[in-house]
Amino acid sequence: MKGKISFSIKNRQIAFKFVLERNITILTGDSGTGKTKLINMVRNYSREGKASGITLKCDKPCIVLDDNNWDIILQRTSSSIVFVEESTRFLSKHEFAKAIADTDNYYVFVTREPLPQIPYSIDAIKQMIRNDSKPKIEKLYGKVSVNDISGFPYDVVIVEDSKAGFLFFTNAAGKWDVKCETANGKSNILTVLKKRREGRILVIADAAALGSEISELMRFKSLSNKKIDLFLPESFEWLILKSAVFGRNANVKEILNDPAKYIESKEYFSWERYFTALLVKESKNRENLKYPANKRKLPSGYLTDTNMENILNAMK
Repeated sequence: MKGKISFSIKNRQIAFKFVLERNITILTGDSGTGKTKLINMVRNYSREGKASGITLKCDKPCIVLDDNNWDIILQRTSSSIVFVEESTRFLSKHEFAKAIADTDNYYVFVTREPLPQIPYSIDAIKQMIRNDSKPKIEKLYGKVSVNDISGFPYDVVIVEDSKAGFLFFTNAAGKWDVKCETANGKSNILTVLKKRREGRILVIADAAALGSEISELMRFKSLSNKKIDLFLPESFEWLILKSAVFGRNANVKEILNDPAKYIESKEYFSWERYFTALLVKESKNRENLKYPANKRKLPSGYLTDTNMENILNAMK
């Protein structure tokens, strides 16, 4: 399944409306904002239809996945919107994460707890805010990434990965004599941050899979006496594609304008995987820019002064 899916549901007392554009959406919010009410309404409508007194509008079937026989039900479900609430026992299990990885459903997880076993974007985290009979649902981390790091006004740069992205930012930061180190994975970022003594720190990570770590990173940032900025492109490959390096590629520009329209959830569980595949495809015939699928090396063409500047400027 791919594309943006509009969802709305209402009864006489309350109405919910939002748009899904990724295969994973995290719906969070304070107690009493309506999260449980939403789940119950979807459940009642799926059982009773219009007789429930509920109106549901969505181009796809909508169900609530409960503890009883969840694995069997999931095997029989396709091209649907699947809601799961945090009280279910399986939501935090690795077997559930594995079970949904190759499905063509969109999932809405109603939870206030992070799900580290599932790769989801910070842009997929939406909060529900009480607003009389029409609760608001909006992105929780829409403006946490700095927009310009071209001057690297930092003492140290911490990069999530240890492959191509790290190689690029090591070279970029080196031009300003700024130290760059790898966290060797998103789950290690906070540990590395806590060990640093520098006062000005930049953290670079892929927003596409940072969802389970972002709340603790933001909490540490708010409590720290250090200057900590987050630079969170969708992925390093997305940043390259967005830059002037591929600026004349009409196909790339069209895809980046509306990624949800092109990313098949069954094939690409994370948008980061899709943009890697797209960059590999679009660069295969370009000298010194042929991007490796394993991302272990960075072709020399990306490290020229012009292309380094182009890639950094892509976030402005």
